[in-house]
Amino acid sequence: MKRVLCIADSCCDLIFGGLDRLPAPGEEVYGTHFSVQAGGGANTAVLLARCGVPTSFWTALGDDFAGNLIRETLSRSGVRLISRRQAARRTPVSAVLSTDADRAFASFAEPGRLIEDEDALEAAIRDTDIVHTYLGYCAAFPIPRLCEKHGRLLSVDTSFCDADPERLESVLPHCDYWKGNEGEARLLTGKSDAEEALLLLSGRVRKGAVVTCGAHGSIGRERGGALVRQPAIDCGPFVDACGAGDAFAAGMLAGLSRSESFPDCLMRGAQLAGTVVTAYGGCPETLEIPRR
Repeated sequence: MKRVLCIADSCCDLIFGGLDRLPAPGEEVYGTHFSVQAGGGANTAVLLARCGVPTSFWTALGDDFAGNLIRETLSRSGVRLISRRQAARRTPVSAVLSTDADRAFASFAEPGRLIEDEDALEAAIRDTDIVHTYLGYCAAFPIPRLCEKHGRLLSVDTSFCDADPERLESVLPHCDYWKGNEGEARLLTGKSDAEEALLLLSGRVRKGAVVTCGAHGSIGRERGGALVRQPAIDCGPFVDACGAGDAFAAGMLAGLSRSESFPDCLMRGAQLAGTVVTAYGGCPETLEIPRR
């Protein structure tokens, strides 16, 4: 089984669930659920490790309550943490407001660089087989160059922070796999149709691209190959969409780590995303995650 290194910022999620609507200005709304969980980039690393994949995680955590909570979650999940304590920088925190229809976030994060020691980054990349990160980090740090130098497979996700298509466009040819949702695919390609966007994106990366489409499942295409449609997998009553994209990425990476076929990787992604949306949070420890 191939080893995976995830590179991303983390945050501590304060999750308010069961809200019948989002509050209007000056209004207070009560829900039926509250929990404090690891979130952000930690979601994919935690779920991947819980799938039985040897997982390392490069992140930046403050020496505070939120940072310690994330460390404990990573440790319990079996993730090897590669972290520098940043006492002057507090760990990011997000308040997640979840309704039956959607979710909203109020977040806090102090400025700071995820990667300050490029020699340590190179050592971490050299010590793995697959690197998973976000497009924005690939544009800001020498992750693609180091992956190419050491022959490591590079998988990239897309976030709402990756809002500069021209800047990100130059990164795609250096990536093996790209994953994003329909909105992110449209942003990067200028195409309104998800299949047209996928066709362009799969031709810009080395191996393949995936567009997730919420309840409609996902579509994927290996470079030069045929379109693959993966329906959403119903694993129980829907509760919360927070972290579904991170879960899909973890499932897909679990397949890649086992050298499975591209369609099987998409199926793993759908299975894990379908499992995560049956509970609150992006990597809820109460869920049973299949290790095979």
